[in-house]
Amino acid sequence: MEHVRTILQNEYGITVYEQRTRGAQTVLHTDRGLYYLYSCPAAYRQKQRLIELVSRHVQTAPQLRLLPFSETLHGKRHVQDGGELYYLQPAVREAVPDQLPFATGQALAEFHQTTKDVKGELFFPQYRSLGGWPAMWRKRLRRYEAYRDRMDEDGREITPIDQHLLTSYTYVHHLGETAIQYLHDCGYHKVVKETAKFGRVSYQNFDHGYILFAEDGTRHLSGQFAWQFDMRTRDIGQWLKADIRSNGWDPERVSQFLQGYNSVAPLLPAEYSVVYALLLFPGRFLRYVELYHRLAPGERREWEEQRWQQQLDGELLALGDAVCDFPGLIEARFGVHIAPVRWLWRGKQAEAASAQNVAAESAKDAAAASTRVLAADSAEDVAQEKKV
Repeated sequence: MEHVRTILQNEYGITVYEQRTRGAQTVLHTDRGLYYLYSCPAAYRQKQRLIELVSRHVQTAPQLRLLPFSETLHGKRHVQDGGELYYLQPAVREAVPDQLPFATGQALAEFHQTTKDVKGELFFPQYRSLGGWPAMWRKRLRRYEAYRDRMDEDGREITPIDQHLLTSYTYVHHLGETAIQYLHDCGYHKVVKETAKFGRVSYQNFDHGYILFAEDGTRHLSGQFAWQFDMRTRDIGQWLKADIRSNGWDPERVSQFLQGYNSVAPLLPAEYSVVYALLLFPGRFLRYVELYHRLAPGERREWEEQRWQQQLDGELLALGDAVCDFPGLIEARFGVHIAPVRWLWRGKQAEAASAQNVAAESAKDAAAASTRVLAADSAEDVAQEKKV
């Protein structure tokens, strides 16, 4: 972050006192007040025309506001540093709604509604993912497979993270293939066509920090360089993933968010299945693999020091309960049946059975130990038993 602070000082003329991360944004306390900092790939600087196009539609919604971009000392909207693009947006006087997930779902649906008439995605093919999920997901799985194969061919020293990624390969690859097959089975391409009328623009990876609630009741959108052409279920699924990573699997929060969204623009039954497929796909894990694969040997040692293995495990564990329980939740709360992935459910059932067996064995061991203690003839024998 020190490097970024220097960039902000040189390019924007501001001094950062404190910062904290909130989802996709970094909240900065500076000598000129509060700002939100965002970053994205440098190639996204070409999105200026797309941002202007979508902004004209969003600005027609009276309940939504777009945060402006803070200009650099040279009058630019962003700063490029290597392969990263940084941009600042002024903060708002925030307030937390009583039901934040519900309000977030509402605001997200309102944003999507404003983009239903946006035309011109053919002029921005590099920022268009409509209908492309299966191909994109399979490409990422192939990269993971290529990484595994090169480990066998290169003959270089295997690091602990290499070992972890190789050990996780079978499970992650099978999970990814299951998600792709699920997309096909739920009629993904038909859903793409049917839902374009509900919104044509989404965020690259929707997260906390893109929708902000002000004290005066207005709702603000930020992070415009993350916009792209895709259907609304992308944002819905990504918010669920982000919230589960931050707060754990909380059925009530999930229900509130979806109820808020449905209060503005109800989801079609098939869209719940598409969201489920997105929950299944281990996208964040595979992104870590790609990033690590590109690193130089010295940079890989830095990753080891930053405990990236915990983040890799966290990506898989955080969504474990969600992918098992999501179908039941949707049927109970929204009356929509989603076909569960049976091998995941069986895995959870086996895990629970294993835990019960461990508990039963522990109870037997405790009872046996108690009997031995009571049978001891002296304090010395009792002490010996406790040591054992």
